[in-house]
Amino acid sequence: SSSSAASDVYKRQGAALALALACVARAPPPSDAALAPPNALVAEAWRVVDRGYVERTFNGVDWFALRQARVGAKYGSAEDAYPAIRSMLAPLDDRFTRFLTPAQYASIDSAARGGVVGVGIELAPLPEPAGGVRVTRVIEAGPAERAGVRAGDVIVRVDQQELPPALTADEIAAQIRGPPGSRVVLTVRHAPANDAAAASGDTAGTDAGASVANLEMAREAVKLTSVRAFGARLSAASERPALVLEIRSFSSETPSQVEAALRSADARGARAIVVDLRGNGGGSLQGGIDAARLFLPDGATIVSVADRTGVPRVFAAENGGAIELNIPVTLLVNRDTASAAEVFAAALAENGRATIVGERTYGKGIIQTLVKLEQGGGGGVAFTTARYRTPRGNDINRAGLPAALAAADGGGGGGAGAERGEQSACLRSGGVGRAAAECVPAAALVQ
Repeated sequence: SSSSAASDVYKRQGAALALALACVARAPPPSDAALAPPNALVAEAWRVVDRGYVERTFNGVDWFALRQARVGAKYGSAEDAYPAIRSMLAPLDDRFTRFLTPAQYASIDSAARGGVVGVGIELAPLPEPAGGVRVTRVIEAGPAERAGVRAGDVIVRVDQQELPPALTADEIAAQIRGPPGSRVVLTVRHAPANDAAAASGDTAGTDAGASVANLEMAREAVKLTSVRAFGARLSAASERPALVLEIRSFSSETPSQVEAALRSADARGARAIVVDLRGNGGGSLQGGIDAARLFLPDGATIVSVADRTGVPRVFAAENGGAIELNIPVTLLVNRDTASAAEVFAAALAENGRATIVGERTYGKGIIQTLVKLEQGGGGGVAFTTARYRTPRGNDINRAGLPAALAAADGGGGGGAGAERGEQSACLRSGGVGRAAAECVPAAALVQ
């Protein structure tokens, strides 16, 4: 099998981790050469996961018996075998380990390359066990924005089809994408602040309750940019300069884009850096590691990654970073900040280079690899191959990273409580701050 460009997570880790991915000892399965094509597809999917899945016990299931039952069945076509592969992976009880149809695989692959044909939204999973996805970003002037989709909306249906809770954000995104010019209807449940229909009393085109809307739009080519940088002032009344970096996702291109921003004219003379990771669902692990290196001194631990052998590989900073190490850094996060973005944030925070402001992050402390299958016309398998720990050895899976300064500190009343309340209002409105006594209002972050 050949890994696609979407499996950036191991692109530069290479042989060191690959050599550690050993199969659990057992009698070898029969040769796949004599199998019918659909059965060979099932066997290949099993074999790929068998060689690299992080949990050596396979969640306590009889993994080999699952293979025998699914490979031994009769299928009329490759498509008929898809449910068998999914049912074979389901007992692993890992929502991130899944089979991808050729269309789903192609969609994820194109997204990893920085461009898709879709509607211009970014998605993040809702907390388990409810499942589903929420819109975290809407691309300016894209089809979704023109149709009325807003950040915070929850996707309820795609083309009137209900979305099972087990579907991942990638799988739902694949359903939304399609050929240029084709149309798609998204049924969204508006976040309260976005519910213009409810506020105006206009319920036309919405389901019962006036908070669910059916929005039709045409798909088009959308270019995804992962980094945006601009100069700002630390407060409306201050001339103290700062550099604001919005990192929407991590790819192999992100580190070079961040480095260019750090060396740009806006960065010259900056006395603070604000890195906005809100809505950043991750992406390439290596991209997150290399971006963190730009902020850290040589030798600083960034992350340790352990595959199924349990032997950790430690990634450390090198080459002295790209900025002066005495420039304070603030990281703005929320509940949609996940995966590689959490690796980046933990590396800077736990090495004393940054303060985390906002909400507790999503908590994805496991790593997936995406492999294209040779059988079946271009489908693939995404599966969990490793776990990671922060520089201080913390496992944040399903726990997330805490914020040093929360987005809502409480307060109210007079005196210190009123001051805390003002800080809360500032943060809730999108401001950032390095301590309780300092908040950067969103209105001050003007290009």
